[in-house]
Formats: sequence, structure tokens, C-alpha cells
Amino acid sequence: MDLKGKVAVVTGSGRGIGREIAVYLAKQGANIVVNVKKRVEDGEDTLAEVRKYGDGIMVKSDVSTRVGARLIADETKKKYGKCDILVNNAGLGIGMPFLECDDSLIEKMVSTDYLSAIYCTQEMARIMQEGGSIIMMSSLAGIRTMESLSLYGSLKAAIIKLTEYLALELKDKRIRVNAIAPSIVKTKMGDSLMEYMHMTEEDYKLKHTLTGSIIQPEEIAETVNFLVLSPNITGQTIIIDSGLSLMGDLRA
Repeated sequence: MDLKGKVAVVTGSGRGIGREIAVYLAKQGANIVVNVKKRVEDGEDTLAEVRKYGDGIMVKSDVSTRVGARLIADETKKKYGKCDILVNNAGLGIGMPFLECDDSLIEKMVSTDYLSAIYCTQEMARIMQEGGSIIMMSSLAGIRTMESLSLYGSLKAAIIKLTEYLALELKDKRIRVNAIAPSIVKTKMGDSLMEYMHMTEEDYKLKHTLTGSIIQPEEIAETVNFLVLSPNITGQTIIIDSGLSLMGDLRA
């Protein structure tokens, strides 16, 4: 099976995991809606890659707001008339001791990591075809506690529970909802997390993986594609963690 003729919206797809997902789905034949909040040049780079394989558009909008989520839905409907796949990838990962999190940071993380998934799912589900697929990006931090990730991890835990509830509530539209929970991925965000914990990549691979390797963004994209094409998987969270969850605490 391929995704020829399907329309996939990937939020936060200007770089990193989001870009990899957008390009991978384009290779499978999907039309892609690229989304960025501010960095238009990043979105244009992703769109250029997407258009090597098929059609796509870019929508600049802040999906952590209702207005931004509605804009991306409106632009998708205007261009393609429908949505088949939604990847709620937009997110913000910041490690900080809980007592040091100020109101500004709390509000920013809640809106970016949680409310964006709510707003986008509500808006896109209204134009989604029967048999559609929604993929949430959670994190291993939403399953296992990790030092200095209390705010981020609790929001990613909420995403996992939201996934289960939406799988139940959207069943009448035959829309499946699943989540992916990676540990550290080889992106700028992943590199910054290792730096925050004063670990090199080699330290991390040696001390905190069973496979001796760090997750690459294309592995996440491949898993998205697998879930999109798996008609009987819904309400599930797929963990990709190089074996970290079988090991000790994630500390330097």
C-alpha cells in the first residue's frame, strides 16, 4: 500500500522529526501540508524537499492557538478539500527543575505540547475522511519519570491518555488515533537535552541504550507510516527508546 492521493498535515514540520515525517510521507505518495510557527525559511526548505516527490503547501501558523489550528485546517480544505492524516508533531522540550518553572514557561509548554494537539485534532477531524489516521507525538518521558522533565513529561503523559480517549470518541468516523513515544532522538532538541545532562552522544549510547545507537528521525517517520497503514491499530502508544526503559535512571 502507498499513500497516493492522501493528504497529510504535519505540524511543526520546519525541521527535525517533523521535516523527516513530511518528506517520508511525500515519498509514499501523499500530498503534504507543511507547518511552521515563525521560521518560514525552514518551512520552505521542507516544502522544497516534499516537492521532489509530489505536491505540497506550507502554512505559517501557531497551532498552539485555536486561530492557528483553524487556519491550517482552512488552508488544507481550500487546497485539497480534505485531510486523511494528521501528525500532531509540534512540541517544545525544555528541561528545568519544577520549582524553577515560571508562569511564562508553564503556559508556553502547556499550549505547545498539549493544547496544540487538542486544537488541531478538533479542527482537522471536521475535514477528515472516514478511515483517517491521527498520530500524536508523545515521549518516553510521559511513561517514565526523568530528572528535570516534570512539566514536559506530565504533558506527554496527558497526550498518551488523550490518544486513548480520542480513539474511542472518533470511532464512529473510523478515525484511528495512535501515539509514538521516543526517547532521545538525534535532532537539535535531542542534542540540547544531552548537553543539559552533561552527556556526550557516546556516553548516552553506552550508558543508556541496549542497542548501542541513538534513534534517528527517519525511524520515527517510518513508524508514522506504519501506523497510518495499519487498519487495526488504534489507541496505542509505540515506544521507540533503544532499550532505555529497561535500564536505570536517565542521568549522566
